[in-house]
Amino acid sequence: MSPATETKTIVAPWGIEADHPRNADLMLQCIPGCRLRGAVSAMKTTINKKTGEATVPRDQAIHLGQFPPVPGMQLHVNPAKLTYQVIDPLHDDEALCERLRLAIERSSPYRAGRKLEGVPPQKGTLDVHRMKTLCREMLNLLKANEAKMVRGTEPKLEDIEKLPGKFLLNPGSRIHNAQPRYEEDYEEWENNLTRHGG
Repeated sequence: MSPATETKTIVAPWGIEADHPRNADLMLQCIPGCRLRGAVSAMKTTINKKTGEATVPRDQAIHLGQFPPVPGMQLHVNPAKLTYQVIDPLHDDEALCERLRLAIERSSPYRAGRKLEGVPPQKGTLDVHRMKTLCREMLNLLKANEAKMVRGTEPKLEDIEKLPGKFLLNPGSRIHNAQPRYEEDYEEWENNLTRHGG
């Protein structure tokens, strides 16, 4: 994309790493079909909501203690150029892939059989609405402690709101539905439904 087609934005390029507290993957709504493997570690703690106490779940400690820590996949965005990139740190780390393969073989009656590799990098371009909505989705993942910053500075919600475009109402939907495309149109749509007995 040439500098002439870049959008004006105060949100600098930034990136996150999937790092869910329960070693889970993240499914992104704004990039349909995009699944980020979360970082895997036996020592992740969960917080008891009643007591506030941090503990390591016993099932994870027993099972995952046999494996080396695995970094999560990363998502990098450049809001000015409307581009994103999904990066898997395992892709170029042959030593960690081999350690992981050996750990799988030691802990399972089955052989891994083939060389493990990470996911090749993926790149893409989004429209202004999807990029704006993706930046907010990424920020929400950080706030929920399901991801961590790995590049740039965490943007403020107010700055994301100033990006060009509108927030999409249901960015993950892959089927046609009667819902409005943008969040700002939802209330009027809902009121119309109510007025007409919908």
